[in-house]
Amino acid sequence: MAARAAGPGTPSLAERAKLLAALPAAERASWVAAFISAHGLSEAFQVLGVCAVPWAEPLGRAVVDALDIARDGGSYPWSFSGVMGLAERCLDPAAASRLELLTATPDEGENASPGAGGYWSEAFQRLVSTLRLRAAMLSELAGPPEPPRMSGQAATAEISEPPEDARP
Repeated sequence: MAARAAGPGTPSLAERAKLLAALPAAERASWVAAFISAHGLSEAFQVLGVCAVPWAEPLGRAVVDALDIARDGGSYPWSFSGVMGLAERCLDPAAASRLELLTATPDEGENASPGAGGYWSEAFQRLVSTLRLRAAMLSELAGPPEPPRMSGQAATAEISEPPEDARP
């Protein structure tokens, strides 16, 4: 399925989302990543909603790259608040360290993004903080690692010997 945006006979985004739901998760993520790379985020919100969570790495990278392009183009992050909210919930928490670079505040020099100021920096800081919080929560939910199990005679001896303070 090619990632065409519009034209005669092109299905609507809602129809695409239904069709995408029939694909295996990896193929669906790959198609949506290609769609975002070709068309940006403005039309991607509905199709992002049918992707498995956490997003596959290529899909997460396509979303972050498109947000970075929007920032460089002078857009404001609140224009992409829906996608940013999805990214907070759907990006793999392991992506937080990779996104740290995007939290820097742009210089006020000639290469600064027009009008974007520190808004994108704040938006990316919030995204990184949320991903780190999700990573910590997942770690807590996983619990402590299980202690190594003893094998054979060592396990039997451990169980059959009473503690020293319990011996007569």
